[in-house]
Amino acid sequence: MSAGNILRNLLLGKDHITSRSTYKYAMLRGQLGLLLAAICVTYIIIDTVNGVSTFIFWYILTILAAFLIILLNRLRKYLAATILILVISNVVVYFFAAVDNPASGVFIFFVTTSATALVLFSHQNRKWAYLFIAISLVLGFLAFLGDWSPIPPPYQSAYHLKVNFITNFILGLTSSILIIYFIITRNHESETTLLDHQKKLEYVSEELKHSRERFVMAVEGTKAGIYEWLIPSNEIYISPRWKELLGYKNGELGTIDISFYISLVHPDDAARTNETIQKSLSRTGPYQNELRLKTNEGSYRWFLDSGIIRDSQNGQKVVVGSIIDIHERKRTEEELIKKNSELAKTNAELDRFVYSASHDMRAPLSSLLGLIEVARKSDNPDDLPHCFDLMRKRIITMEGFIKEITDYSRNSRLEIVNEPIHLRDLVHQIIGSFEFLSKEAIQFQIEMPDDFVVYTDPNRVKVILNNLITNSIKYQDKNKKNKFVKIKAEQNSTSVTIQIIDNGIGIPPEHQDKIFDMFFRAVETSEGSGLGLYIVKETLQKLGGNIACHSAPREGSTFLIKLPQ
Repeated sequence: MSAGNILRNLLLGKDHITSRSTYKYAMLRGQLGLLLAAICVTYIIIDTVNGVSTFIFWYILTILAAFLIILLNRLRKYLAATILILVISNVVVYFFAAVDNPASGVFIFFVTTSATALVLFSHQNRKWAYLFIAISLVLGFLAFLGDWSPIPPPYQSAYHLKVNFITNFILGLTSSILIIYFIITRNHESETTLLDHQKKLEYVSEELKHSRERFVMAVEGTKAGIYEWLIPSNEIYISPRWKELLGYKNGELGTIDISFYISLVHPDDAARTNETIQKSLSRTGPYQNELRLKTNEGSYRWFLDSGIIRDSQNGQKVVVGSIIDIHERKRTEEELIKKNSELAKTNAELDRFVYSASHDMRAPLSSLLGLIEVARKSDNPDDLPHCFDLMRKRIITMEGFIKEITDYSRNSRLEIVNEPIHLRDLVHQIIGSFEFLSKEAIQFQIEMPDDFVVYTDPNRVKVILNNLITNSIKYQDKNKKNKFVKIKAEQNSTSVTIQIIDNGIGIPPEHQDKIFDMFFRAVETSEGSGLGLYIVKETLQKLGGNIACHSAPREGSTFLIKLPQ
């Protein structure tokens, strides 16, 4: 074991002291106690050599006090050990200063005790240090100016005084050097530690700078708007990019609160967003929510709001997150969902269409083949005109069915081409093509201005009106004398309304919610394909419009069309 370890174990014991500062002060305290004992031993030797025995008892008493100081220090009673050092030192110095000749230089130890008080109590207990400095100062003056002496002063020769002075000077200087060396060492260690901390701080600062630059680059790369919500104060700090995403300039919004944020949420997303916030706040960890936020221009855009909820150092929750514009992605997703829905609908309709079309085509074809066979085998020439008339009807039925299939295909396949339409002229054109269908007089009433113009797709509007007017003619009430079909139209800044009104046989209530289905026939004896009103509905949906029906049996029907303007 090295001498240093032996000294450490003697002064502090073998228990480890974790704090380096505490260890240094404990070692100094023990060394001063040991030095106090060593000084007394030195004086015992000097006095014995010079034949002086007056102070031997007091030296031994001081040595015992020094060992008590070391014991308290080993027991970690640092304050008690420090106070005992200074009390014993001041008492002993005062004792010898009062007894001894001032020329012996004992007063130099008052300087050592004052320095010891400053060092041992350090900055934390400076009041104790000031107290013991004052005690040393007072005791020094009392010893020098007072005539009181605890014991009779011994006789000392000039030579003895010189020896005492040199001894006191060397011991006082040694003690002071020990104190000063300790201060210098501690100061050097503090400077070294400070420099190390400064270097670490500079390194951390540089790393923080690089980390911030990388963070900024990452955020700019994701085009995210950052925010921090301090829940206790209900303050939300938002980045310039956050403001930019919602159409605000950098100076337009400062710190916001949660109520302002909620006010930006689309009404359809508000309940779900509130539920997400409440669930997220009940725990810590990441969260994510897709929602629409109102921009400064008043429109709504889709954003992905994601972040993390954590507990701050004071135990309060803090939310740190970001928003990313996903509007185009959501539009693409919605378009894809719409396309998939349309595809599923088309596939289902295609299955129905193939089945119904084959059935509806087969019936007139079979009838036509039968009529041809009848005409071929008939021996009566008078039967032929009747057979030919029936054949003609079957062919007209097939032609109408093929036309409806063509209209449906064109509506699904062709793009919308909008142009101005003089609606009154178009209605006259359609009515003119139906004159051969009406065996009995039907009054057509057109109620719209002569210059009524609609801006939409003319081919699709023609298909719509053609089917509706055809139905009004087909399903007229033959028992009524004043049969009519009325076509009314009016418009405002946003839409056009067209009504097709008749006083025909009407539609039973139980069929009215099915008349726009594919291949539905409200009248079983009808020779129609059941595609007409379905094509009307599909065509209107393509144009962004809609249709409604109001009908009563034996009273007639009204079809109400709305088209965007």
